[in-house]
Amino acid sequence: MAELVLGLGVSHTPQMSMSSDHWAEYASRDATAFPLIWKRERWDYQDLVEARASEGVAEQVNDEVWAEKYERINAGVARLAAALAEARPDVVVIVGDDHHELFSEQSMPTIAVYWGETIDAFPPEWIFPAVEPAAWALFGERPETYPCDSELGKFLITDLNRRGFDVAQVNAAPEGQSAGHPFIAIRNRLMDRDRDPIPMVPVVLNTYFPPNTPTPVRCWELGKALAASIAAYPEDIRVAVVASGGLSHFVIDESIDRRMLEAVASGDERRIAELEAEDFVSGTSEGLCWIAVGGACESLDMELVAYVPGYRTEAGTGTAMCATIWS
Repeated sequence: MAELVLGLGVSHTPQMSMSSDHWAEYASRDATAFPLIWKRERWDYQDLVEARASEGVAEQVNDEVWAEKYERINAGVARLAAALAEARPDVVVIVGDDHHELFSEQSMPTIAVYWGETIDAFPPEWIFPAVEPAAWALFGERPETYPCDSELGKFLITDLNRRGFDVAQVNAAPEGQSAGHPFIAIRNRLMDRDRDPIPMVPVVLNTYFPPNTPTPVRCWELGKALAASIAAYPEDIRVAVVASGGLSHFVIDESIDRRMLEAVASGDERRIAELEAEDFVSGTSEGLCWIAVGGACESLDMELVAYVPGYRTEAGTGTAMCATIWS
């Protein structure tokens, strides 16, 4: 029978894959490029600066603090990569979201499992200049084909449906479309890039695009069902599960992150039920992937390796970067 041997959670923001001396340039788009959602409201940039003036955010926006935060999150990522290597999984089930790679605005399932034999990953023809220093992590430096565990993927689709989850199936990416950065980043940041990729099974949650985004409770229940399905798989393989993305962005809200992390670490379903879907919007919605992996790993102990609120501007824009291990 398959054994779930490890859980990991890691952010995939460009910010953590480019040295901190690039953060100022990356932040130059923050006032206009992203929806600025904070405390469930949309804000103009300058109004948000004024609203957060009492929080001490401005004191965290300088080269010295940025350098320390960059080192801290990357030390955490190194811990996760070492844990993955030590666990020696035969397959990695990656829970991430879709940014119109496999799906489109016209068709976006709440939950999907990819069960193709392989999935291609390759750099796009054009990248925002401010993102280019992190392109190696998000898109790769050359085309690559990732092996996938098709049989496990197919089994998970069937078994999860029998457990009450209406899971969409995907066995090929659209023509000319690369795997999404939530999955590419796990290959490039956590796996040994001098070796072939560990076979993966992408589990795709629609965290970003209403109206069919899952609730936190539903994600927790999905994770529990995913663990049960893995345990029911008849092959003798070692499986790791990984959450990719988050935490709060494009406006950092540490209170949302800490409530989620503490609820998941406790395994207390009453605390999970208190997490409100209205908080998991925009980039912050990727925390739902962590809740799903937390549900899958509820029998394991969670270690918060690093939580680094990467404020880029006085408005509190940026990404809360995080690394977690369940073992």
